[in-house]
Formats: sequence, structure tokens, C-alpha cells
Amino acid sequence: MPPPPPNKTMQWALRAAGLVAVAVVSGLIWFYITDDSGSTPSDGAGQSGTQAPPSVYKFEPHKDMPRPDTVDDCAKHAYDATRTFLTNTPCDHLSRQLFVADYKGRTVYTSVSVVVMRDADKADQLRQLTDKNGSGNVSDVVRDGVVKIDGLKTLSANDGYKSKQTGKEVVIVESDFAPKDRSGDKTADQDALDDVCEDALSLAGQVDAGSG
Repeated sequence: MPPPPPNKTMQWALRAAGLVAVAVVSGLIWFYITDDSGSTPSDGAGQSGTQAPPSVYKFEPHKDMPRPDTVDDCAKHAYDATRTFLTNTPCDHLSRQLFVADYKGRTVYTSVSVVVMRDADKADQLRQLTDKNGSGNVSDVVRDGVVKIDGLKTLSANDGYKSKQTGKEVVIVESDFAPKDRSGDKTADQDALDDVCEDALSLAGQVDAGSG
């Protein structure tokens, strides 16, 4: 007995269902391609445009430095091998500001320096240099005398330090406790200060808005 003829009605129903499925999938793909509400595009300078996470610590500008200080001659505000590098490889500009934060009832002073170089390669070289012990650095605002704090000549004495490079921008953060708030345990203090410095990296955009 020959097989029964195909059911054309069923064939058309299956074809229609297939077309509907394709349309639904295509629509979903188009939605995810065009919907950018979950992120912000890159700003074109090698930096992510997404917002920085909220700070762990509350940083307030120091009363004697309510606004950042910006200069064009970075070498003049650096020391040791870092000064030599910036003399031979001029920056675009340097922006710095001093902040005050509370660490478990202890006062921390934090200097945020943002160095903008002429290109990303030079920025990478600068960061590698400043991260080495004994190579000098960009002067924090206390070392440079922009702000005077009793008992502190620099913020690098207890090694509270963090840095990062994004495109042409190098962010250097140094912190120290107010002299009366040092614990006497230098290792513990350094760990605490490094934690504060890590958090303060997010202040770069505030210190040098629009750089990169």
C-alpha cells in the first residue's frame, strides 16, 4: 500500500511556526545589539567609560587645597630618576590634590597625582619607573610644600602607595597617617595605608577631569 500523501496543512503550519521562531530570535538579537543601557561606551582614550565603584572611604579635599593644582612642568615636581625621566620625556600636564579620610577613627592624608603623558607607551614607562624602590617619584603635595601638615614632610615615609596607568594617564597615590594616629606597627600601618590608596585611585577623574 503506498504511503499516504503528505499533509499540506501540517507542512504549512510547521513552516509558519519556523518563520515565527526565526523572527523572535532575530528580534532578540537586534534588541541586545542596540540596547546599550547596561554600559557606557569607551571614551576613545583606552579608558573604560563605566562609572567607578563607590569609595570605601570618604575622602574630603584638604581645607588648604579645595581644588586641584595643575602644572605643565612635571619634572619640576618630581625627584631622583623620575625627575630625570620627565626632563627627557616631558609630560602633557600634572594635576594633584590632597584629601583627608578617616580610617577607623584615625586621620589619613592622601595625595592623588595624575600625570598625563604624550602617549601610552611613555605613560607605561613612567609607571614602571615610579613603582620601583629608589627611583624617586612625582612629589606628593606635602613633599612639594603645596600644603603644610605639622609633623609631616612627605606622605611617602610609611610607604602607603598605589598607582595605575590607563592610556596616557598615570595615577599615583601616596598616604600617611597624622603623626598622632600612627600605631607603632609599621607593617600594619602600611597595609592600612595601601588599602586607602587603592580606594583613592578612583579620585583621578575628580583631580584631572577630562584627561586621558
